[in-house]
Amino acid sequence: MLSDQLTSNAAHVIQIALTPVFLLAGTAGCLNVFAARLARVSDRVNSLFERVTSDDPDEARLLQLYYLRRRTLALEIAVLLGTASGVCTCLATLGLMGGAIRQQFREQMLLWFFGLAVIALMGAFAAFLFEMILAGHSMLRQIANDRALLERRRGGLGKNI
Repeated sequence: MLSDQLTSNAAHVIQIALTPVFLLAGTAGCLNVFAARLARVSDRVNSLFERVTSDDPDEARLLQLYYLRRRTLALEIAVLLGTASGVCTCLATLGLMGGAIRQQFREQMLLWFFGLAVIALMGAFAAFLFEMILAGHSMLRQIANDRALLERRRGGLGKNI
């Protein structure tokens, strides 16, 4: 009878512990997206930096570097908060396991860790949203600059003909 109750309790703890595993898997997926975007921004910065140092730096390239720095900062914050969310989720899972071993759950500790995990993940999403807005704004500005440059070149060609 006692072994059946222990088995039932252990099965219940394992079921409860699966919830943070799903949150952790989702957080890891988000971190993967953040890291991939950070790598792309880094490649773009390196490409622009090579052009700025080899040519005369024009205002458009320097402005692009400024926007890329802001995007990098937003992505770094997203990665930091996403990682904090993952750590809090792991701590909540560890608290579940530790509470099950001692036959007592520490509900308040679990609520804090899960709450912090969700808040950190929300912050990571907010930083990612900010980065996406910066990327869109930068792209629209680049399109406008390229269009203006193309029109100036066409205007200069028309005068030569």
